[in-house]
Amino acid sequence: MQLLDTLGAVGEVLSWLGLGLGALLLATALLIRLVEGQWVSVEIAVIDRDGQPVARWFAGGDFHERPLRRDEPTATVDGWTEGVYSSNDPSRARVGEPPHLRRVLRAVGTVFASVGVLGLVASLLPLFL
Repeated sequence: MQLLDTLGAVGEVLSWLGLGLGALLLATALLIRLVEGQWVSVEIAVIDRDGQPVARWFAGGDFHERPLRRDEPTATVDGWTEGVYSSNDPSRARVGEPPHLRRVLRAVGTVFASVGVLGLVASLLPLFL
C-alpha cells in the first residue's frame, strides 16, 4: 500500500508539471504559428546590386526583394537558391530553411504533455488498486 501511495504522489507532481509546462509550450508554439503563418517554399534569385547581394522572389502575386544579411548563404551556381516566405506576409522571406523555434517548442511541449498524462494515470492508480 505504501508503494502505491508513493507512486500516486509522484504521478501527481509529474502530472502538474508535465501538463502545465506542456500546455504552456504548446500554446507558445501555436501563437508563433498564428503570428508567422505557414512557411511556404519558394525559389529565390540572388543578384548582385552595387556589390551587395540582393534576394528577389515572387509571392502573393507580387515581386519582393531585400538585401541579404551577412550570415545568409549567397554562393549559388546559377543565381537561384531555395528559401521560404511567410504566408501571412509574403514580403518576409528567408534563404534556406524556416526557423526551428516553433518545431522545438512543439516537440518539447509534446514530451512534457505526454509525461503529464502518464503522471496523471500513475496518480489515479491508487484509486483503482
